[in-house]
Amino acid sequence: MESLSTDPQDPRTALAGADEARRRLTTSLRLPAGFLVVFAAAVAVQLGTAAYGIAAQTVAGLAVVLAGLAVFLGVAALLLHRFSRVNGVRVDGLASQIVLAAGASASLVYLGALAAGIWAAFESQWWLVAAASVVGGVGCALGARHWWREYRHDPAANSRGVSPRQLAVLAVVACVGFAALLVLG
Repeated sequence: MESLSTDPQDPRTALAGADEARRRLTTSLRLPAGFLVVFAAAVAVQLGTAAYGIAAQTVAGLAVVLAGLAVFLGVAALLLHRFSRVNGVRVDGLASQIVLAAGASASLVYLGALAAGIWAAFESQWWLVAAASVVGGVGCALGARHWWREYRHDPAANSRGVSPRQLAVLAVVACVGFAALLVLG
């Protein structure tokens, strides 16, 4: 029986070439200047406005929460756009890491900073709200930097976005936290 392929190249050679091309592309990718600093600041703003707005428990407080969320989402979209413009590609998983703080350590830092900020806001300890927000922003940026290094080392293993199971766990944690705020507030 005759082969339909007109390429006499060995499949192993083709796969090795594809792996080498992926390695070259991955090592050439760069985060835009100031990417992690701007990301940390956006997270800090979002955490601070969330803490204030939740503690205020007013319509104005809700508006502050939504304004902080809008700032964060706008900055995240800008950062992802800048990344695509600088590198000419999209990286699967980067949006999950940036928008959702999907790494385990980044998620824990974010949730801890949010909880500390909310508590501090209820106690009118505004310096502590600011400190928790900054710690949360820096922690999320460090988590994103860790993911970026892991991605550049092994893009195939780190390119997936957030799994539905992980999203469900985050949603449950958020709902439990919100319910606790309603009961305690």
